[in-house]
Amino acid sequence: MKKLLLFFMLLLLVGCTDVTGQRETQTTTSPSDSEMRVHFINVGQGDSILIQSPNGKAMLIDGGIKGEGENVVAYIQDQGVSKLDYVVATHPDADHIGGLIAVLNSISIENFIDSGKAHTSQTYEQMITLIGDKNISYIVPTIGQQIAIDEELDIKVLNADESASDNNDASIVLKVTYGDVSFLLTGDAGIEMEQKMMATQNVQATILKAGHHGSNTSSSPAFIEAVSPQVTILSYGQDNKYGHPHFEVIESLRAVGSKIYGTAEEGHIVITTDGKSYSVNAMEWTGI
Repeated sequence: MKKLLLFFMLLLLVGCTDVTGQRETQTTTSPSDSEMRVHFINVGQGDSILIQSPNGKAMLIDGGIKGEGENVVAYIQDQGVSKLDYVVATHPDADHIGGLIAVLNSISIENFIDSGKAHTSQTYEQMITLIGDKNISYIVPTIGQQIAIDEELDIKVLNADESASDNNDASIVLKVTYGDVSFLLTGDAGIEMEQKMMATQNVQATILKAGHHGSNTSSSPAFIEAVSPQVTILSYGQDNKYGHPHFEVIESLRAVGSKIYGTAEEGHIVITTDGKSYSVNAMEWTGI
């Protein structure tokens, strides 16, 4: 009887263990002292990324459309985050800054990094007004600038252009490196900006957030080859009217052997790393 009981206890323990390639089911909370977590928040057709550093600091990059704002706030709070050390608005399009209105109204923010690209939209004007009213430090970065959030992390601005004629080309592009693991977060930067970055910066990265939701206006074959990502995240809405992600982008990613994950299929995607290895809490993308 004792042997039978022990057998069932062992089965129970095995059943609770995460299996490689399967979605983790536990609720994510604050990472341990040696871990960084990068959350690709599912905001439909838009972008929103939460970074939790090993020392407990937090950075939010974009917030999806305005209708997703409360969901973004709830997700951030569910991770045990009560203050954002940095918020980054990559560029002023509504599918990136809309949700930041709710974030500004709900969560304490130390520093706000903006592309500096002005927009006449009501959403953009509301965002800028809130930043001023709350006396939040406002930063327009330059290419090559480092963002100091954690001495274990190297966060470098690879692209920023407040004078760009196109909103997407104003996109702040960040490369976040923790030990041997790096993330390239490209906003909606287009192919011309990719070419400039390839010519002047080291764009190679372990994990890529594909530009412009997997549109073929970004993620050129040459850029994908230069980045050579092991993992690529596609942040897009199911059955969106733009046809994202585009087939050419998927083919370029497959050509370099990148594993692909999509928020439309998987919902929130979390990558956890200790700077040496990483894990992804999602199944690989099975689209086109």
